[in-house]
Amino acid sequence: MEPETQGTEAVGDRLRLLLNTHQELLKPELLRPERDATLIEQGQAADCLLLVNAGRLAIEVQQPEQPFRTIAVVGPGAVLGEMALFGEARHTARVRTLDADAEVLRFSRQTLYQAMLFDTELVAEILAISSERCRSGNRLINLLLDGLDACSRGDGDALAAICRDLRSGPDSIVRAASQLEQLLLPRDPDRPSP
Repeated sequence: MEPETQGTEAVGDRLRLLLNTHQELLKPELLRPERDATLIEQGQAADCLLLVNAGRLAIEVQQPEQPFRTIAVVGPGAVLGEMALFGEARHTARVRTLDADAEVLRFSRQTLYQAMLFDTELVAEILAISSERCRSGNRLINLLLDGLDACSRGDGDALAAICRDLRSGPDSIVRAASQLEQLLLPRDPDRPSP
């Protein structure tokens, strides 16, 4: 299970080409954040789209009274923040740098809207990448639900296959795979629950 599928990469290539075409109008800000810097905060008003030139960034989500969980790690070429350009206009995840040599272009929401007025291809590509990310999230949810189902049926073979797919994801998903496997282990009545 790749965080970025080939479909997402092809859409991302076209979007990056369009962003580069409109760079004079868009005038992106070049960021060179330190390691562990937060570039987008979950819940904040969406005012930008990010294009990663160098380094790795973590995409993290947090539920109330829970720690942040990494749902993806992206590298050069990744476009982030596009989902918040439409609809509620709030970021649904935190974006944090993992490397000291990260380099990111920050496109303002206002200038993107100006460019989108005259370039329907730009709008289509932003929507396409957002749509592909939603499909990828749905696949992950399906795997997790299939894992729970395999646990409830006691189907260790099905669970092993599902967990192999989950283990190719970020740390939080790898931990979820281990937790699913723990559900099938025989319980020792004298051992406390994890």
